[in-house]
Amino acid sequence: MHVTRRFVPFFSILLSLLIFLSPAYAEEEKNWTKQFQTQIHSWIDTLALRDAEFKQWKNAKTDVQTLGANQHQWLVSITQSGKQVGYLVVGELPSPKGAEKFVLLEYGVGEYILFDDAFAPREIAAEPVYDGFASHWLLTQNPASQMVNAKTGESYPADFTANDPVMNTLSADELVHDGERLTQTRVLKQNEGSPFDQISWVHDLYDATDVTWSQLWQQKESDPITLTVPMHHSQVLAPFVVGSLHLWNDQYAYVGVWDEGLRFVPYSYAHKVGHFHVNETSSPSE
Repeated sequence: MHVTRRFVPFFSILLSLLIFLSPAYAEEEKNWTKQFQTQIHSWIDTLALRDAEFKQWKNAKTDVQTLGANQHQWLVSITQSGKQVGYLVVGELPSPKGAEKFVLLEYGVGEYILFDDAFAPREIAAEPVYDGFASHWLLTQNPASQMVNAKTGESYPADFTANDPVMNTLSADELVHDGERLTQTRVLKQNEGSPFDQISWVHDLYDATDVTWSQLWQQKESDPITLTVPMHHSQVLAPFVVGSLHLWNDQYAYVGVWDEGLRFVPYSYAHKVGHFHVNETSSPSE
């Protein structure tokens, strides 16, 4: 009996290895990779075609890395002539038909991407954790875990903790998925600006009125809009200037904010985690 028990783990590992190396598994993996690559390049092409900010994405190269263990999320970094020009964050959700469905969680244009190696912590036990604006590396090697901002490389105090994730609560109906095309764009702030260039939003923090997608779409470029996002149990407040709006297939809404380049997230996500503030000299029109 003792001999049998000693060999059970070995046979389990061997069986898993045989399954992994089986022709059926290899073919399935090949098909998945082909579908994934086809989809991300479809999104890249439509962005390059429909929005001048993304014109450098035409014929760009891509590199894919997994975000976290068993999260079904991938970071696609996009380079042109050896220079970083943007990124996609792609997720995978089950569809009603049982097949997996690729969804576009976030995308950005510019040389600074999420989870950039240039800002990555040097600790071995640094796990990438994706959740929109709250994305971070989680350092677990120290006695107390610590977070490092995935966009800037800024270390948060050790006593800061993350909120429950929000991005993974969105349904496929709120996200761009397979085959969707960018159909409408709207520029609200052409050049990158600081949210502190005008601070009327500060007075609106505790009395913010709800701003719908329709109201956002109707704003003029002369009416600055700020998105404020409390994070880590309100220990951090991140303000962003809204720069651009995207509508996919005339129904899937994404908001682009200036954050070392334009960074687009689903409107439904931004509406859940933050508040939009319109310059006090104007008000959203119906």
